[in-house]
Amino acid sequence: MKPIKTTISATILFFLLQGAVLAQSDSLAEIFKTHMNETVQNVKNSDNAIEKRAILDTSFNKILKAVERIEKSGQLTEEEFAQLQTFKHSIEEKSDQLNGQNGFEEVADEDLEDFSDYSQQAMEQADRTLTLSLTTVLLVVIILLLI
Repeated sequence: MKPIKTTISATILFFLLQGAVLAQSDSLAEIFKTHMNETVQNVKNSDNAIEKRAILDTSFNKILKAVERIEKSGQLTEEEFAQLQTFKHSIEEKSDQLNGQNGFEEVADEDLEDFSDYSQQAMEQADRTLTLSLTTVLLVVIILLLI
């Protein structure tokens, strides 16, 4: 009788954990979008162009640091690494545009809100092509929270 109870309990626990992981992975796919949405809201709530630029710059730097730590973790498949590199390059370009580096013209102060919206849209499009394992996504969440 005990083996049956144990088996049933283990099966129920397995399905509960699987459901939690699937639900969490869906919400984790939204982490970068949520982070960028908060950034956009902070930019729009600020009246100072210097502060807006700093908010965007800090956000891009946090994302880039998280990506670099993930790259160093060595837990990525070749496909995930390539996707992450594409995503990283996109964020680096946004940062370069913001700051007028690497051949880009600096975003004008009056265009910072539009640029934050543009960056958010680019992040949402990148999310469709960036598919990472659950472990890697969890690592992203932890890193973004700690930075």
